[in-house]
Amino acid sequence: MADLEFRDVHKSFGAVRALGGVSFAVREGETHACVGENGAGKSTLLKIVAGILRADRGEILWRGAPLRVGSPHDALAVTDRVGRLDEPAMRSRAAALLDELHVPVSADRRMEHLSPAHVQLVQVARALAFDCRVLVLDEPTTSLTDAEATQLFGVLAALKARGVTILFVSHRLPEVFRLCDRITVLRDGHHIATFDREAATVDQVVRAMVGREPPGHVPRERPAGDARPALSVRDLVRRPRVNGVSFDVAAGEIVGVFGLVGSGRTELVETIFGLARPDAGSVDVHGHRLAPGAPASAIRSGVALVPEDRQRQGLFFNLSLGDNLALPGAALVSHRLIRRREERDGAASQIAALSIKAPGLQVTPDRLSGGNQQKVVVGKWLGIAPRVLLLDEPTKGVDIGAKYEIHNIIRREASRGMACLVASSDLPEVLALADRILVVRDGRLRGELSAVEADEERVMRLAAAPAEGPA
Repeated sequence: MADLEFRDVHKSFGAVRALGGVSFAVREGETHACVGENGAGKSTLLKIVAGILRADRGEILWRGAPLRVGSPHDALAVTDRVGRLDEPAMRSRAAALLDELHVPVSADRRMEHLSPAHVQLVQVARALAFDCRVLVLDEPTTSLTDAEATQLFGVLAALKARGVTILFVSHRLPEVFRLCDRITVLRDGHHIATFDREAATVDQVVRAMVGREPPGHVPRERPAGDARPALSVRDLVRRPRVNGVSFDVAAGEIVGVFGLVGSGRTELVETIFGLARPDAGSVDVHGHRLAPGAPASAIRSGVALVPEDRQRQGLFFNLSLGDNLALPGAALVSHRLIRRREERDGAASQIAALSIKAPGLQVTPDRLSGGNQQKVVVGKWLGIAPRVLLLDEPTKGVDIGAKYEIHNIIRREASRGMACLVASSDLPEVLALADRILVVRDGRLRGELSAVEADEERVMRLAAAPAEGPA
């Protein structure tokens, strides 16, 4: 029997169609994934379920009866039957729920003092307090570490064991295949397919999401160039996260830096760029020594950084798309008159080259999807034609289609002779992109593997083995 059923659900915003007749069912007691690229209609569908939006046409059935949700409060109508509870009873009930779900949080702690992971777990526990029968989760692991996500998955397993039906929206296919019984794919506002997890493959789901074959690792021919390394890092130290790291990257090469959370991967990239001043060591670009702790020196020498957090470090949300794309170039010509027409032409060129989907140069980045925001961060640096491109988690928080597009951008720039250093905790990404893989653990390089010899087992053995001193 279906707990929740969508029948021919339509929703448009002006001339833009968000949902074009979506129909599928979520069975009682199952964990059901809803996946798709940004703009596929997932969030719109969830907002209709929650009562935030109203469908233009179609209906949602709850156990065979039409679901009438006029507001988010209606979606939580069970609270009407709870009545008023005195504080001791509430605290006792909360403590029991947290203990039952193995959530390591005191019932007396204030929510504002909790980590994002613990906030997520408490919100799930709250669903039990209302005796919810269907739990809808929208990208619940976006701000969580791997360990925190694993803890959340344990809580969801406990809920499922109690018969709770879970509708799980995520762009992270590994966790979808780990958690879910069935997987529904939306694309461009339409239901494309629903798969039984045990009978489906990742490639099948990706193909349904993007409408094309997913690429694997394709060996590349690197362009011939100068024998000297484009980027040379020697004995770099930034305590306590970077401890004596040395390596080279050649022109036209893609080198992956893989490490688990806390490995020092991000700190290494930031120290190379000059965001952090090293305690020791050096960074050379085409034989030129960079001034330590000076991003301006790195930029003038042809080094660019796509940072891990595009929201906080990569974009200016109070500026237009055109201004964001023009900023690095403007910084390099700060001592002469900046020609606005040249800026506009350069920004328009990057939008076309990177297939950035935007209604115009004057829109602000918050109007764009996560994948298009990330392409703006990449594009603003490509506009200055760097010789070395550093990328930290280049596809974090983007959908699968945007991920492949960004991968192709990196491959294209490398084929033109750019040296690319890609730091990522996404192992399939590193395996798909890199010519060589450097594995970081406890701030040190623990091994180097060529693309030919690297596989998940070998890389993880280097990344996760207990530290035994310097490698």
